Amino acid sequence: MQIDDRNIEQLLETTDWESDPDPVRAQASLARLLARLDQRRHRMRVLARTSVALCIALIAVIGGAAWYRWTQPMAVAVHETQSLPLSAARLIKSTSTEAPGTWHTLLACVTARDPRGLLTSVRSVPGTDLLRAELSDGAGYVLVLPGLGVVGIVAPSSKSAQLAQGFTTITPGDAPSVTVHDIAAARSIASYDAVIAHLGSPADGALQVANVYQLATPYKEDHHAAPYDPFDLYVDSTYVRVQRIVAVPLKPKQENQTLLTALVDIDAHRVVGIVDRADISGVILTDDPGPQVVLITE
Repeated sequence: MQIDDRNIEQLLETTDWESDPDPVRAQASLARLLARLDQRRHRMRVLARTSVALCIALIAVIGGAAWYRWTQPMAVAVHETQSLPLSAARLIKSTSTEAPGTWHTLLACVTARDPRGLLTSVRSVPGTDLLRAELSDGAGYVLVLPGLGVVGIVAPSSKSAQLAQGFTTITPGDAPSVTVHDIAAARSIASYDAVIAHLGSPADGALQVANVYQLATPYKEDHHAAPYDPFDLYVDSTYVRVQRIVAVPLKPKQENQTLLTALVDIDAHRVVGIVDRADISGVILTDDPGPQVVLITE
């Protein structure tokens, strides 16, 4: 037993525990290490490129959405005002009849401008689908309902003298009076109007009344008198037609909705305009052909 122990101790002392290096194994280990480093570098490159691409895409989406929200109101207003009512055209100074070039139109679309130069800015009317488009040179504004076109035209009171030039002054006693039945009819007309259905309903507030005075010819070409019309008046050697307009306040659909007022022609039985203020002042233009001005005071 002791002899075996001495042999084992001698074997342990004489054994060379540091084996000779194996170049093949070392080369294989180095190759595996380099391969792992290459894989890690590749994954890092893919991750970096993917992150950059995602950031660029996110910035493009956010920027595109912001640009769309910024330019869309003007684009809609330009489209809806391609054919302005005559009463709105009277507010705008005559501009060049030449169509804007392609480059000018593209630049205007990108920068949210009207290539025709008719509209200066467009903003949403809070709580409604309406757009308020300001006319150039401070000529007033138009209210646009996407899909239905211009629904209201308003000029500043500073232009009332200019717009009312040539109109005959009629005293209140000369114009047909508005009865309680007429006011009820105005509310009924407003309640069935398709545009007003998008914006609200007639409210039970106080109504305002105004008269539109338009030049009229109560004779046919053969000089025979037309049927009697109580709204054709002969004043100062001139025939004028009186249209009675009732301003009906609308009940908002939402709490934060801008207060709107519908202008109802109680004789033509239709809504001729919508404005975005509860107490109307200044000059309200209707969408009827011909020179018409509605003067409504607070």
